[in-house]
Amino acid sequence: MELHQLRYFVAAAEAGSMTLAARRCHVAQPSLSQQIRKLEETLGVALFDRLGRGVVLTDAGRALLPRAQRILAEVRETAENLRAEVAGGGGRLVIGAIPTIAPYLLPPVLASLHVEAPGCELVVREDLTERLVEAVVDTELDVAITSTPIDHALVEVQVIGRERLLVVVPAGHALAGDGRMRLSELREEAAVSLSDMHCLGEQIGAFCARAGVRPQVTCRATQLSTVLELVRLSMGVALVPAMAAACDAAPGLAYLRVTRPQPSREIALLWRVGRSRPALGDRFMRLATEHLRALVERAGA
Repeated sequence: MELHQLRYFVAAAEAGSMTLAARRCHVAQPSLSQQIRKLEETLGVALFDRLGRGVVLTDAGRALLPRAQRILAEVRETAENLRAEVAGGGGRLVIGAIPTIAPYLLPPVLASLHVEAPGCELVVREDLTERLVEAVVDTELDVAITSTPIDHALVEVQVIGRERLLVVVPAGHALAGDGRMRLSELREEAAVSLSDMHCLGEQIGAFCARAGVRPQVTCRATQLSTVLELVRLSMGVALVPAMAAACDAAPGLAYLRVTRPQPSREIALLWRVGRSRPALGDRFMRLATEHLRALVERAGA
């Protein structure tokens, strides 16, 4: 039993004529009649008495008609609800984010997304870049937000912005001054570093090496929040992303812009090549871009 057979059957029953039903369904009359006969063969009963140019429902046809009408109505309703849900941004979005971005950028983005699409379901996975890339490729994630570079043949990388890295020092530190400094001034400073398990930790280390600066690392931490607290306790200075500075409302720290060279990182969304992008994903991309810009501006970076 196929849906188009039920549609032809209902049309013939309501029109009382195979010819009129074929016109309503925009098919040839022999094709419509053939499909109704196939439906009768499938069910093992006659649905119509053929009376010259007209048709009359049999007992089996009268029993099937309300059932067929209900099935077709449910199919139409399902299609309409599906289109409305997609157009309204409903549905489910599984998002991945690295730990040096997730706590700063995701909360305002997800809050805005819930306002725009209150019926949506959002699932967040926080993990390291390598595992997020694998999850995108395996379609476990719809989208991931990381920093670049990302090099994988099955991952589309869409850069949504760039943020500076700032030097954070205790508020009373001699470098606090006018809020600016040269990277070379870090040579004599004890430093708190983010672990190399994070791509940001690797990027900071590589940037300092290129600039010929090798800070005297006294402590390594796996969380940016721990790095900030250690700096607050005067354990050393650190390079941190602007979004972390924008979200730090506690006293005791000063954030300095590096004048030259200027360290920064690109923020990007990762999509699986060849996979359809959900409507919620487009909204997420727009909101992530807007909120990233706002965080960077708030940090003065």
